[in-house]
Amino acid sequence: MEELLFLSHRIPFPPNKGDKIRSYHLLSHLAKRFVVHVGTFVDDEADWQHVDQLSRICPGGEVHALPLTRPRALIRSLGGLLTGEALTVPYYRDRRMHRWVDALLTRRPIQRAMIFSSPMAQYLETHRLLRVADLVDVDSAK
Repeated sequence: MEELLFLSHRIPFPPNKGDKIRSYHLLSHLAKRFVVHVGTFVDDEADWQHVDQLSRICPGGEVHALPLTRPRALIRSLGGLLTGEALTVPYYRDRRMHRWVDALLTRRPIQRAMIFSSPMAQYLETHRLLRVADLVDVDSAK
């Protein structure tokens, strides 16, 4: 099966609220057609228990889950005021995620990516592959 990279701003499990329901169903659908590698953030301590479930949903794929500490992320997002970036981009910027994505795309034959939430697109800026983005909650008030 062809391989695919799935990047999500929040762990797509459990499917118990809005964006997590949507990302879970999207991931489950893709996992039936691709070997899916998941890069995601965990912003709720209780969700760490669900990381192993992603490996079961995506057999054969890698799962890379990183902690997202809200106070630190909020401070990072203030940098967007100086650079003109959307505040969510520095909020979700993480060197460890960049390194994982870069390494994964170097060693695996991945030609496609699914980006769930616009700030996750930053991890693919230097890579050439087919991308589909679900912008989730785009509205003019953000």
